[in-house]
Amino acid sequence: MLPPPQNGISRTAGNMALIRALESLKSPNKRLFCDSYAQRFVPACQRALLRPAHLPVLRALLEAYFDWRVPGARTSGAARTRLIDDWIREALAAGVGQVVILGAGFDCRALRMRELADVPVFELDRTAMITRKESLLSSLDRRQGHVRRISVDFQKDNLANRLSEAGCSAELRTLFIWEGVTNYLDPESIDAVFRLFAGGTAPGSRIIFTYVHAAILDGTFNTPGLRRLSAVLRAYGEQWTFGFKPEEVRGYLAKRGIRLLVDLGAVEYRERYMRPVKKPIGYEFYRAALGEKEGDCALNCKARPIAAQP
Repeated sequence: MLPPPQNGISRTAGNMALIRALESLKSPNKRLFCDSYAQRFVPACQRALLRPAHLPVLRALLEAYFDWRVPGARTSGAARTRLIDDWIREALAAGVGQVVILGAGFDCRALRMRELADVPVFELDRTAMITRKESLLSSLDRRQGHVRRISVDFQKDNLANRLSEAGCSAELRTLFIWEGVTNYLDPESIDAVFRLFAGGTAPGSRIIFTYVHAAILDGTFNTPGLRRLSAVLRAYGEQWTFGFKPEEVRGYLAKRGIRLLVDLGAVEYRERYMRPVKKPIGYEFYRAALGEKEGDCALNCKARPIAAQP
């Protein structure tokens, strides 16, 4: 388990905000989603570049530079955001009554998605991340009544208790969103989250999570820009520590009372939303999965403290 990044603010979370901000600058008929809040979380030096990015030509240059620095990260991040948005809508239509976002970072779905306006949303993260997020959204108090942000110490707090104290009901179908986190944890911490979900939610609850292919950790996954990406993560102090083998995910979840519904790699979700896709493009190791709790699960949820995203 890695310690939190310096000052507790994740730089990779800032990069995802930049990806969402760039996508949102596109015209309504071309963008995959609109996140009008994303620019608030982009580091100041990058935010200055967003002003001229309203012009398509300049935005294309900025995107090209981004793609050169970390091949595939921007397109994967944008398409994955849309994919998860769609899975959220499907979960709500299937009867989910509340949403829990673990390691919420700068995710603003609770504010930007109309479908979540009347749904309780519980956002959990470290104190530094929650404080930064609330300070940047302080002017929007009237729109945030359904959002409950919970500052937690992932290494000490019992998350089930913290959720219960905040009003999260174990009787309602719940959607867990766990994006961009598993690759920073250890196996025990990941197991603890899945057992928390399976043992502390109603049958029919769903969990969305992302992960990286296990082969990325030893450098054997063949993809453009891997060496540069690894160097960037080391410089951030946010190195990846865990990955799944995709062929093992279904069995892993089944042992914990969770049925795998969908598991897509970046190649697949980019092709779904961003045709035509030029190849080679990069980031093919990044995956997004959707699972559902089966029946009454009696798994023990008194798990060890759950580690945080750096």
